[in-house]
Amino acid sequence: MISPWLVARALCATLVASLAGAASAHVAAFAPLPTEAFARKPVMEQVQLSPDGERLAAFVNRGDETILVARTLKAGAPTPLLKTNNKEFSFNWFHWVSNDRLVLSLRYPSARRVGLVKHVDTVETRLVSLRFDGSGMVNVVRQIGSDLSLTYAMRQDRVIDWMPEDGKHILMALPEQELSPEPSVFKVNVETGRRSLVHAAQTNVQTWLTDANHRVRVGVRRTDADIEIIACNPDGSNWHKLWRYQLFDANFVWPLGFGRDPNRLYVTAPHQGLDAVFEVDLSDPALTPHLKLADERFDLPGNLLRSPKTGEVVGIRDPKLGDSSAHYWDESFKALAAGIDRALPERQNLLQQVSDDETKYLLLSRGNGIPGEFFIGDRKTGSLAMLAEQHPDLDPDRLPRKKPLTIKARDGLALPAFLTLPVGAEPKGLPLVLLPHGGPQWADTIVFDDWSAFLANKGYAVLQVNFRGSTGYGQVLMAAGLKRWGLEMQDDLTDAAKAMIDQGVADPKRLCIVGGSYGGYAALMGGIKTPDLFRCVVAFAPVTDLVDLAQQAHRWWYDWGAELDREIGSPTQDRERLLATSPRFHADRIAAPVLLVHGTLDRSVAYEQGEWMAAALTKAGKNVRFITQEQGDHFLSNQAHRSQFFSELEGFLLQHLGPGATRGSTGSPQ
Repeated sequence: MISPWLVARALCATLVASLAGAASAHVAAFAPLPTEAFARKPVMEQVQLSPDGERLAAFVNRGDETILVARTLKAGAPTPLLKTNNKEFSFNWFHWVSNDRLVLSLRYPSARRVGLVKHVDTVETRLVSLRFDGSGMVNVVRQIGSDLSLTYAMRQDRVIDWMPEDGKHILMALPEQELSPEPSVFKVNVETGRRSLVHAAQTNVQTWLTDANHRVRVGVRRTDADIEIIACNPDGSNWHKLWRYQLFDANFVWPLGFGRDPNRLYVTAPHQGLDAVFEVDLSDPALTPHLKLADERFDLPGNLLRSPKTGEVVGIRDPKLGDSSAHYWDESFKALAAGIDRALPERQNLLQQVSDDETKYLLLSRGNGIPGEFFIGDRKTGSLAMLAEQHPDLDPDRLPRKKPLTIKARDGLALPAFLTLPVGAEPKGLPLVLLPHGGPQWADTIVFDDWSAFLANKGYAVLQVNFRGSTGYGQVLMAAGLKRWGLEMQDDLTDAAKAMIDQGVADPKRLCIVGGSYGGYAALMGGIKTPDLFRCVVAFAPVTDLVDLAQQAHRWWYDWGAELDREIGSPTQDRERLLATSPRFHADRIAAPVLLVHGTLDRSVAYEQGEWMAAALTKAGKNVRFITQEQGDHFLSNQAHRSQFFSELEGFLLQHLGPGATRGSTGSPQ
């Protein structure tokens, strides 16, 4: 049983204070918080306990640097192991392979020659291992002798099995031959880098899954838009098809992993229009799915949580707000989750990890207006002690809360949305920022996010809409967005903004549309399709040329072009529609001032897309400010780039929307 009064901040001072400095001084309860408090990256990310629960490691952000640190749980200052400025390379993730050694994934931008094409911009990943004290660093995946198999391997960090009881070896998906587009499976020694072949590649199979005995049992084959799930018997014989379907098909089945039983596979599949978790007996010729978990409101993610003691799957890692216990089927873990929810109510309490003896656990807790907090729990004592606040300078008592809404699109489709008002302001005649999310196969949720909180803190109402094409709310909403970029997807945003005007929440003369990635595309299209609706447009790393985006997808060996063809459209068959919905070619229709920001090393949306848009706006005589972030990526990974963007955004809104609302006020036309 966990008691609320045992929730303490005992460990926060030793770890956070030494790395992040003191929190900002107390100010008036409703005064705006400093911009830098929102722009600052989370103090701590991706915390992990060692298997025995006696040590921990984490990424800590300090200034422009991200540092991998480690420390014992009981006492002592953290030891910095590696650091990066998030320009030349960044940290992806890390994982304890034993109580003494970690592996760390690195990513960096590069470029490769592919066939007769001059070059293709790439994101490369590499894997290193090191001891708890920072010594004994090893390049885990490296060329050995005359072996050229890694020459064209861009991703060299694909671990498919951690083999937790081993402590020295992991199973990885890597090419066996120099020009092999499909990975084989190798057993890799993390202390020496030596590897041996475990399972050979199969045609068009890019994904492999193992069972609890570390045998390769399931593969995912992709041929253009066709997906085929294959499996073999526990002894490795009789590879055969389980399911076959088209990409984005409503009747999909996706494998998640095995429990202890080598014939019982957990999968994600549709249930009453939403993604749910099922168990399938592979020895059953009918492959009858047995429902394990479903939610009547949301799609369930497929991140399985296992019991370290038994190795059995006990539930999923990512419950929704306020109902953690509903996402486990093991009674012991359900009781633990229920106790956590009582101690930390009305939050999304994410059980990240449990120690091998299941006495200690790591928790990430966050909520509506509550930035993330890491806790260490002890099941023996029932205590739950705070380890660190991700945003210690952001007081939850001074942060705005999101209000869930449902907005009807013009064709009647229900759109889940969230409205965030400035603290203390009346919902009447407010300056409003429409904030479409990226992806677009992504979703805004009710939990804290720094962009909406920042904008509301500056006095602007913020509207976040899960337009058609968004994920998390069922197949109907997601599928309705296929090949509808700039069309009904954009109309959903227009309808939502106009609903706020009709309800009196928004001042019709003080609306701005702001977004990044797909959200940046939507911001530009909002300025193009409804030029009289928005007073300003802000686009970070936007897609501006859909034909070029689709063509680039077809330049890869692993033909992701088929996926983009179904999501956006074919660069040949759908060329006219793509041109008609590409902001680059319609800059003359934008009336509002535009702020464009793009990083030169963006490998998700090429920097040229931003350059092209800026040039088109300039040629059309429009008011545009284009900011180039040298060595910037798609995620504002570098702190200086984040600070620059937030500062520019604040100044741009102040210039074109005027000051935001204050406590007890309503907006007024400018």
